[in-house]
Amino acid sequence: MLSPCLFIVLMGGFLIAVAAPATAADQAAVAAEQAVERAMALRLAEERLWRALMRYRSKGERHQSLVDDPEYFLSADGHRDPQSELAASIRAMLEPTGGGADDDHFICRFPARSEWLIKALELDQESLPRPDCRQLDEALAVINTHSAALVFPAAHNNGPASMFGHTLLRVGGADQNELLSHAINYAAFATDTNGFIYAFKGLFGMYNGYFNIMPYYEKLNEYNDLEHRDVWEYRLNLTPEEVRRMVLHAWEMQGIASDYYYFDENCSFMLLFLLEVARPELELAQEYWDRRLFFWVLPSDTIHTVRRAGLIEEIKFRPAMATRIEHRASLLPPEAAQWAHDLATGPESGENSHETVLDLEERRQGRELAAEYLRYLYSRRQISEDEFRRRFMSVLRARSADGRSESAALEVPRPSPPEEGHDPGRITVGGGGRDGNHFLELTWRPAYHDLLDHDEGFTPGAQINFFALSGRYYTEERKARLHRLDLVDIFSLAPRDLFFSPVSWKVRFGLERKELKDGIDPLYLGVNTGGGMAWEFFDETIFYTMLEADLNFHDRFRDKAALGAGPGLGILTSLTTNWKAHLHGRAMFYGLERHEHYRIALDQNYRLSRNSGIVLKGSWERSFGHSRGEATLAVSRYF
Repeated sequence: MLSPCLFIVLMGGFLIAVAAPATAADQAAVAAEQAVERAMALRLAEERLWRALMRYRSKGERHQSLVDDPEYFLSADGHRDPQSELAASIRAMLEPTGGGADDDHFICRFPARSEWLIKALELDQESLPRPDCRQLDEALAVINTHSAALVFPAAHNNGPASMFGHTLLRVGGADQNELLSHAINYAAFATDTNGFIYAFKGLFGMYNGYFNIMPYYEKLNEYNDLEHRDVWEYRLNLTPEEVRRMVLHAWEMQGIASDYYYFDENCSFMLLFLLEVARPELELAQEYWDRRLFFWVLPSDTIHTVRRAGLIEEIKFRPAMATRIEHRASLLPPEAAQWAHDLATGPESGENSHETVLDLEERRQGRELAAEYLRYLYSRRQISEDEFRRRFMSVLRARSADGRSESAALEVPRPSPPEEGHDPGRITVGGGGRDGNHFLELTWRPAYHDLLDHDEGFTPGAQINFFALSGRYYTEERKARLHRLDLVDIFSLAPRDLFFSPVSWKVRFGLERKELKDGIDPLYLGVNTGGGMAWEFFDETIFYTMLEADLNFHDRFRDKAALGAGPGLGILTSLTTNWKAHLHGRAMFYGLERHEHYRIALDQNYRLSRNSGIVLKGSWERSFGHSRGEATLAVSRYF
């Protein structure tokens, strides 16, 4: 039997053992509530940085986050209540650690939020939980946060996912090789390669967008080498502290999904929030919300916005491997370029008959071109590693024997940067005549660029129009009519040459008018697509030919639909620096309706300034035995 004294001692120890943890938990809970009360008193939920971290958009008295993933919020209504999410974040941040690796602790999972809250609440570092953030620490050990640059990989004609270009951020050290820096990227998770499908899903938010951090050389290799895309880098004047906060926020956004929309909630718009987190006094995203009832943000818009905010210090141009090859080939006479191509792709003897007519410097430059083309073929997996090594080493040995080149190092001329191009929207006002009937015409296009628009800052030969609306008022009839609606209108002219053989293509989906056998021209739904080839003749002149398919839907067609196919061809040229012309025609043969449709058109655009021009169009067409001509003259303004 236990003595009373021993019983009291044992019970006291038991009660202490049970009560101590509860006391520690209570103390943490009390400290958290005190911190919440202080945050409310300081009105931290209204701070710019908190709104940027949580992607809150104000709608009157209400708020809504652009982040769609519930995993980003600790409060049940955190996506629309900044105050409740702030309180839940503080409580989670002050929870004791569980020991061992604590990568799921709030401080590890949301480091940008944590650092700001600790500083804003002036919390004692000694009293805070100290989780072991192994994954975060490992990432920060290799990511240098000294400086940042906005990166713009330009559009590429044959890449539907790159039709508008792209933007991302590069972070690195002052003395660090830029290729060893890291990229912060936001992009849609998409595997579709068809331009129409990609555009449709992107327009209606059918992709998820994600942030990720990766080595910069991986993205540069993807854009520069694999996708033929030139890259522009805009160094930003952010401080190391601002860059670090931006990186921490990008870290906590990894794996968090948001609905990706092609025009607004895209790579460009989401990056603006990263810059706002870096420097909270900036209101880059709010600029778009404030100025339009509805808005769109294109990658080139981001550059304009960042420039207006005074963030850009320096611009650097990185030509794509394909751009370097094309430029190097353009400096050689045709027989030297052919010889270089044969060195890379012909018999592995490495020589051919063209060599005898080349001088020593042409052979040097030809072998350097062959070496670069071999690197390109290998990067695209068009030749095996063994074949690449044999051919590449053979070319290098022969090049070494030729001695030092007399020419200056290759420097690709820098084109106009994307921010110098016209604004994406366009409104055109004018008038014309159609078979003696006069009309006034108004055309509105929210985005983005067509073949007649001047190419400074854009990819030559590319047309990308969405929701282009055209209406006419016929003066004799005193009647207004919808003339045309292009929901999607994409035209990709990618010239072929000795080294590259891309396929040109087009796709259009929308409403337009066609005169039928009874003379009435109803508005019908049409889908037109085609593929073919293009070549560049002379300077800035592209000739192309395509095989097209055309599907029309309307009740007046015999079977409610008309399916046709036929050839199309055209010439796109710059007659002067400011004057572009497009002569094109097609012949379509419809089996179901048993009729033909022929059309020839000459379209011209004379640029008056960066954002204005005069458009002159003339056309002739024939269908169902009816011929008609049309001419329009209009003034366009880009916005």
